[in-house]
Amino acid sequence: MTHDGTPAGDHARPAQESGPALAPTAQGRREPVLDLLRGAALLGITLVNVQLMAGPAVFALFTGDPLPDAGPGAPFIRAAVNLLATGKFVSSFSILFGLGAAMIALRAVDTVTRPGPLLARRYGLLAVFGLAHMLLLFPGDVLFIYGLSGFVLLAFLRVRARTALIWAVGLIVVSTVAFAGLTAAQAVWEAAPDPAWVAEVAQREAAALEAYAAGSLPGILATNAFLAWWIQLDQMFALPWFLGLFLLGLAATRAGMVADLAGHRPRLVRLAQVCLPIGLVLNLPQIVASPETMSTGELSPGVAVLGAVAYTLGAPVLAVGYLAGLAVLGLDRGVDRGLRRRLATLGSIALTGYLAQSALALLVFGGLRLYGRLGALGELVVVVGIWTVLLLAAPWWTSRYRFGPVEWVWRSLTYGARPPLRRRPEQRPAGAPD
Repeated sequence: MTHDGTPAGDHARPAQESGPALAPTAQGRREPVLDLLRGAALLGITLVNVQLMAGPAVFALFTGDPLPDAGPGAPFIRAAVNLLATGKFVSSFSILFGLGAAMIALRAVDTVTRPGPLLARRYGLLAVFGLAHMLLLFPGDVLFIYGLSGFVLLAFLRVRARTALIWAVGLIVVSTVAFAGLTAAQAVWEAAPDPAWVAEVAQREAAALEAYAAGSLPGILATNAFLAWWIQLDQMFALPWFLGLFLLGLAATRAGMVADLAGHRPRLVRLAQVCLPIGLVLNLPQIVASPETMSTGELSPGVAVLGAVAYTLGAPVLAVGYLAGLAVLGLDRGVDRGLRRRLATLGSIALTGYLAQSALALLVFGGLRLYGRLGALGELVVVVGIWTVLLLAAPWWTSRYRFGPVEWVWRSLTYGARPPLRRRPEQRPAGAPD
């Protein structure tokens, strides 16, 4: 995996583009630490997403109703996930997406006369993947909003690091203020929700339980379509926030951090030392601000606003701390063995891994008819099971194939040419699993 987020060795020429071919960074410049960060972020996202996929509790978030009892230890588990994971790993993943997109975009500016059509095709395909993901597997998909935000990112391809950072901070702060205001208004509305809306949500919830209990694919898809409409509509309002996170990654790339992580180790240490404690403090309201951790499910407007600020401002700060700290760990101890190696191989096929985690969760909750039947502890068991499958499968796959299957399709459609997928025997990494 190259440090721009594309697998090494893809030398396909972009179709119908003038100028020299856009090829990935040379093999000798691969930066596996970035793949380590992607792999860790992906596992964190799984921890949060499973809560939305495990049962009908998500419907209560539309009306402000109390959530059903999630079994022993649920308040502690929910509080820990909200404090340490919710918003943090999607922020990490977004920053890394911006970082990889910046590397590809900056090389496109240098090597392709008209990079816009190439990159627009790339982001359009990502939005299509997201649309399929939200309807077939997980309505809380982020690929769709990533694709849309990517089109806006095209306007920032040539900006300097300082400019990108100013825009990033500004967009995140403005989004925090806007989201806090919307959250306060929603909390007031949920104090006296529209009875017709409550009845419709209750009907949809009953239909979801029936569909999953019967293993009805049409019913599950109908549930996904309903949830995707409202979740994605909410995420559309968060597009400036996602763009701000992307620009943080672009700023880091422009500042030269990606090209020389080892040389920027002191800066990474300082970022971890500052952002980890500050981020934890900023995220403390998430312990009580989510209905998932409250006994009644009711939120006062004041508590709701604190939770919004914790999510939109505190989560990115803690995410930067996570990324910086893990990068230092990867630089100091390497990523060529043990868990770090498995995380890095998973990160090298992160798009495939992201979709695979949703497919595995749907298999558990839909195929095994466990939807709505597991408490918080049971959900954790499922998460660990998904992690195990991904961490075992990723090294096996990458030892035999040069791309993840979804990455291969994405690149083939983007560049208009199909690069070789299977590795030749002499290309297999030393010590690759059989």
